[in-house]
Amino acid sequence: MRIIGINSFWEEGWWKCKGGSASLIDDGRLVMSVAEDRISREKYEGGYRNALNYILDYHNLSMESIDYFCISFYGNHLVPDSDIMKYHLKDLMLESTPEKLVLVPSHHLSHAFSGYFLSPFDEAIIVVADNEGSILYSADCNNEGANGAYCERNSYYHAKGNIISLLERDFESPSAVGFGKAYNKFTEYIGFGDYHNAGKTMGLSSYGKIPHELESADLWSMDSKYRLDSYMTESYDNKSDVDSFLSRNGISINEAVDCSTEAGKNLARYIQTQLNKWAVEKIRTLIARTGVKNICISGGVAQNGVMNAHIERELGCRVFAPPFPSDQGQSLGNAIYAWVMLNRLSINSLLKKCKFENFVYLGSEFTDEQISLNIEQAAIPSGYSVAKSENIAREAAELIENNKIIGWFQGKSEYGCRALGNRSILANPGSAETRDRVNALKKRELFRPLAPTVLAEHAGDFFYAADSLLSEYMLGVVKARVGRQEKIAGAVHIDGTSRIQSLKRGQNPLYYELIEQFYNNTGIPMVLNTSFNIAGEPIVETPKDAIKTFLAMGLDALACGGYLIKKSVLKG
Repeated sequence: MRIIGINSFWEEGWWKCKGGSASLIDDGRLVMSVAEDRISREKYEGGYRNALNYILDYHNLSMESIDYFCISFYGNHLVPDSDIMKYHLKDLMLESTPEKLVLVPSHHLSHAFSGYFLSPFDEAIIVVADNEGSILYSADCNNEGANGAYCERNSYYHAKGNIISLLERDFESPSAVGFGKAYNKFTEYIGFGDYHNAGKTMGLSSYGKIPHELESADLWSMDSKYRLDSYMTESYDNKSDVDSFLSRNGISINEAVDCSTEAGKNLARYIQTQLNKWAVEKIRTLIARTGVKNICISGGVAQNGVMNAHIERELGCRVFAPPFPSDQGQSLGNAIYAWVMLNRLSINSLLKKCKFENFVYLGSEFTDEQISLNIEQAAIPSGYSVAKSENIAREAAELIENNKIIGWFQGKSEYGCRALGNRSILANPGSAETRDRVNALKKRELFRPLAPTVLAEHAGDFFYAADSLLSEYMLGVVKARVGRQEKIAGAVHIDGTSRIQSLKRGQNPLYYELIEQFYNNTGIPMVLNTSFNIAGEPIVETPKDAIKTFLAMGLDALACGGYLIKKSVLKG
């Protein structure tokens, strides 16, 4: 049975939700997942057509060879308007076979399926948190979308075997401000723009202190039935909403706020602390209710590694988040949903849980012959040398040892926003100056930390709690050990933490070999690893993307398959 999952746009001809993607499952095997923006090269692009065609072409499949297409929506009713369904039947050429179009019952349920079925747990609590998911029912919104409607914002599920059951929701009402929306309001207020930049707020939070006026002021409350409510109001003007909340607590800000101001840093600290606190408080009640201490987190808020680690540390539970918890991961959640449901795996709680493996590297892969052709077509300018490497991992490690910053393009691309060693920019973690240079080349703010990939067997030598599930996918932060921080200054944030990727040999042998070689040369079992892209652009997917971005950024070298492209004169 072949299943395509797609994360679709909202309505034909109108606004497209961001974070489109497509995924392919073949007889229960995860075959390929690609975000729309990796192909269109427009970051966070909505829709699915480019990604879908790319998958079909890559595997030489026709639309007719797909047994089911499974879709989900954002900001739409649980039962979508008939015109929307008709559009998808037409677009997917299913008008004569409408039974092949499967609808996931809700946006949050798709997140729940990817969060739980990729986890190692056979029973878990699932927490899904984001801006909004599906519209539950309308108040007076006159079909104008999520504004003025009852929506999914925080949803909680219990999962056992192949059955996922809704426990409850928080922040359903039209004016409610849940975890995702509040964090995004503060992100915009600080000057970072929309919710896609929430990671900047998380990084900035370590530089601030909670204003004394807000030390006892909460954004949320919990009633006697353990339901969360918000003290912040929703007017759909984020600046006004934050100003109003601050004013009620004795704070008036009459100047521009950004990442360089004390106010910006302090507000980042406040919203991060509140998120940490109330996520723990809520999950504590769910653990007491169910007796389950395995936690799966999904939805956009799950990208907050500080919160994830705080939950794990404070509650003594195991936490898992997929490497693609945001909307770009919806297509795989949809495909998994269809596989489980169409195979009737959820009819009996005693059936063994369906397991899915190898879910990190789900993109495209290229041969050296294809890469060589791309290099020829790129017409590499003078000042660069191109050579086939006898040992690409060793040569790359030696460049990094000499403080060179390299592009690393190998194997199948990662699915999701975390570069986990196949579409990465790599550098020496021993120097804060090198970290700053990487940020500058990527056109990122210099206050933002960079994450290290560390050999799993040595992670505990440098970091506390390095064996967390979160550390496999850069979705949790850990404290660097005292006495070790100076040796890896480029990989440690101002608060002494690192968002590590702990790597075992079998997970990515070539990348492991590079780091092992670097360790043998330097005694440091890790490299700095950040996504291979310039700020504002998607991560590279193809050799063409990699070469173009490498040259535009001015990196020192590019290890692309078995080929090494580098500046002809590399100063030490």
